[in-house]
Amino acid sequence: MESFIIFISLLSGMTLLYLGGDFIVSGSTRLAKKLGISKLVIGLTIVAFGTSLPELVVTLVATYSGSDEIAIGNIIGSNIANIGLIIGLTCTIFNISISSKAFKNDLNIMIFVSFIFLLFLYDSFLSRIEGIILFLGIIFYLIYKFFIMNEEKSSKDESFSSLKNLILILFGIIALYFGSNLFVDGSISLAKNFGISESIIGITIVSYGTSLPELATSLIAGFKKEGDISIGNIIGSNLFNLMGVLGPVTIISPIVVILDEILYELVVMFLFSFSLYLILFMKNKISKNYSIFILISYIIFIISLFVV
Repeated sequence: MESFIIFISLLSGMTLLYLGGDFIVSGSTRLAKKLGISKLVIGLTIVAFGTSLPELVVTLVATYSGSDEIAIGNIIGSNIANIGLIIGLTCTIFNISISSKAFKNDLNIMIFVSFIFLLFLYDSFLSRIEGIILFLGIIFYLIYKFFIMNEEKSSKDESFSSLKNLILILFGIIALYFGSNLFVDGSISLAKNFGISESIIGITIVSYGTSLPELATSLIAGFKKEGDISIGNIIGSNLFNLMGVLGPVTIISPIVVILDEILYELVVMFLFSFSLYLILFMKNKISKNYSIFILISYIIFIISLFVV
């Protein structure tokens, strides 16, 4: 009976993840056409925020439970998975076409924010003041994106309803949230049945689980040949994780971390972030060799967590 419940949980989770990703991509694409906003801006903001909700919930719960290491580890692990697993897998399966030069400023911002994050962690403590700085960062980023969107406008399509598409995106976010929870709960139960320790479950399944919305959304966007949404979703999600998640959480409850215990993961996060610069030199289509390389690198990283 227990095995049946686990199977239903996994199947329901995967179904909701698929539907949620499909709703978000369809709603976002139509909303962009309706408002004359580029799909890149939609992917970097609305889609990215929606798919980062699981990280926000998990980080809040972990902090309130006194598990600051899990809170920080979840953010770092999710940012690594977003690039290594999701971009690697999506671009390996599908031929992803992007407006590569349009991502340059957002990549620079992501690297800059990552350095700020590292500086804040130097004293092994994230204070409320630092949380406020991070939170203000995401506010200014959103203003920046919607301020410059006038330079990235596309032709408007009045045949779509903004309200209907916003509702579709909202339903997609809700489906992703519940879908990821069901899938993670089922995965944890399955792992426990096989005798896998909770610490290993936390390092792998939890951070992977909170990245499932990004995975589902990017895969479906890739399938629908919406490359700007697929890649923009990942860059935007990483920015939201560092500023829009850690910022509010730290304002509510300052976080204590042991830098030595997460130094390896921090280095890996920076390496994967810098690897995204390579897409700027590709002619509108992300190379299969590149995507396979970062996917294999991610697999090696996961294996190293169990070996080292």
